[in-house]
Amino acid sequence: MKKRLLLALTLTALQMSSHAGAAANCSLATSDNEMSACATGNKNQAEQALNKEYAAAKQRIGQAYRNDQALGKQYLDTLLNAQRGWLKYRDGQCELEAFLAEEGSSANRALINDCVARLDNDRISQLKGMPYQ
Repeated sequence: MKKRLLLALTLTALQMSSHAGAAANCSLATSDNEMSACATGNKNQAEQALNKEYAAAKQRIGQAYRNDQALGKQYLDTLLNAQRGWLKYRDGQCELEAFLAEEGSSANRALINDCVARLDNDRISQLKGMPYQ
């Protein structure tokens, strides 16, 4: 079971390195502690980038609809509701992906952190690609 879990972590780390340009390559980690620290760092970096892009999306909407504030507010409210729903999806999906690792273990946390970073980076791309006008 541990070998399969280590393989899953390694594959997830390799997948992460292809999604996030500046993310650390966790497949180079040589211990559970290094893998966990790497995954945590990548998750934190992705969450900061997501928060920055979400703020930028709100700003773009505000700029695009500065002449129609009612429609702009409606767009911002829709974005907020979509983001809340997406965060709920992300957290549930990452819990699902880490289900087979013992809850609270370093492997479980690493799998969750890798998943959060991967999905956050996907969401950043979605927000950047949204039409704002």
